[in-house]
Amino acid sequence: MPALAWLLNSFYSWSRLTIVLSRLWKVAQQNFIEKLFNKMVSEFTKQPPGYEFYLNKKIFEIVDYLNRYYDQHHSIRDIANRFYISPSYFCKTFRDSTDFTFTEYLNNVRIKEARALLINTAFKVAKIAENVGFDNMTHFGRVFKEITGLSPLKYRRTYKIESP
Repeated sequence: MPALAWLLNSFYSWSRLTIVLSRLWKVAQQNFIEKLFNKMVSEFTKQPPGYEFYLNKKIFEIVDYLNRYYDQHHSIRDIANRFYISPSYFCKTFRDSTDFTFTEYLNNVRIKEARALLINTAFKVAKIAENVGFDNMTHFGRVFKEITGLSPLKYRRTYKIESP
């Protein structure tokens, strides 16, 4: 009988280890994709000579600003005014330089931060939504699911690593 108990215990431990390793692998893949995305944005916004230098420098500054202040309310007009360009020119230039609209980019940055908070904290989803700059919980849930394919709670359950 002790051999059977040992075998069952070993199987349970192996199953648990497999689950943890699977979750770690998923997180590692996401981190790699995020790093690759950030590298691509960084490479894409490098400063070529002439007028493009000024243009890409502005976009780089805007991207840097959004990455640091994602938790604040931003409108196209506010960002354009802050960086001394017209709103319509900002929209076109930002899209051409990053392949994202202003809103798409800001939402991606916010959801990236929300994902980290869901995995690494016990904050309620509403608090996380507020912390990353969403005023409306329903909108946060919709954007989160659109980007990740999962609701915030399901994401947390799937990727949060339980402490032993």
